[in-house]
Amino acid sequence: MNYELLKISVPEFRDASLRQELGREKCKILDKYQLRSNTRLYWERYYEHQPIQEYFSHKFARKASPLGMIFYIYKLCYAKVKYFEQNWRDFVPCIYNWQSGLFEETELWDLEFIRHSKSGLILDLRNLARITKYEDFLALCNYINRQGMGRPIEESIFND
Repeated sequence: MNYELLKISVPEFRDASLRQELGREKCKILDKYQLRSNTRLYWERYYEHQPIQEYFSHKFARKASPLGMIFYIYKLCYAKVKYFEQNWRDFVPCIYNWQSGLFEETELWDLEFIRHSKSGLILDLRNLARITKYEDFLALCNYINRQGMGRPIEESIFND
């Protein structure tokens, strides 16, 4: 793909061309967060009456998993991405239905909350973003594993 040509292309053509490289699930993420490409080939969101918010490069979107893209949007660190990608079989993506007052399972692209399958513990991505100390995140991982009767997490899993 000629990325230099795309940089000067009209936005609709540029978006359509770049989206062809991403696959259906990643495109659904772009749609959910209303992201469009810019001339530097970064995905960004235009807010009315606010500055444009740039999220990530197209190169990142190509290489990252859908979960990695969502975690990047929520500004979650690599250790969190790595932990949840390695243990995703133990979790279910959820959204909150305000009409029923319940958390409902959803597809990965629509993820806003994560439910631990064995314990029922629900994690809000916004709250995960507030965990800034590595030790606190490690404590959360160990708590989750204890709830599911798993083994404690060793720090070395985050160092590879």
